[in-house]
Amino acid sequence: MKNILLILLFTGSLFAAEIDAYAKDMNFYRDYDLALVEAKKADKPIMLVIVADYCPWCRKLERRTLASDEIKTRLNEVVSVIMDQKYDADRFPKMFLTPRKPTVFFINPNTGEHFYESIGYVKKDEFSDTLDEVKKEFKK
Repeated sequence: MKNILLILLFTGSLFAAEIDAYAKDMNFYRDYDLALVEAKKADKPIMLVIVADYCPWCRKLERRTLASDEIKTRLNEVVSVIMDQKYDADRFPKMFLTPRKPTVFFINPNTGEHFYESIGYVKKDEFSDTLDEVKKEFKK
C-alpha cells in the first residue's frame, strides 16, 4: 500500500513539473489571479486551458495545436493560463470546474465570465477559427 501511494505521489509530481515546463515554454501563466491582472491591464481575454495528467487528448491539444507555429503566434491575442483542477486545486478558479478535459474557456477579465468555450481536442485550423470568433466576441 505504501508503495502504491509513493508511486502515485511521484507520478503526480512528474506531471506538475511537466505542466510547469510546458507553461514556461509557451509563456502561459500557471496562476489565474495573476493572469486576470495582466488581462485587465492589456485589455485582452483570458484563455484558460484546463488539462489533466491522465488525458491523452490534453497532450495532443498542447503539442499539436497550441504549440504549432500558426497558433503560437496568435496566442498574443489572449492572456493564456494552463491549469489542472487536481494539482492546482489551491488556486483553481472554482467557477470553471469541469469534468471534461481538455476544456478551454475564454474569459472576459472585466466581468470574470466566460463568453466562449472549446471542449476536447481541436485541430489547429479549428482552433484558429475559434480565436477569430473569440476576437470578435470580445470586441462587442
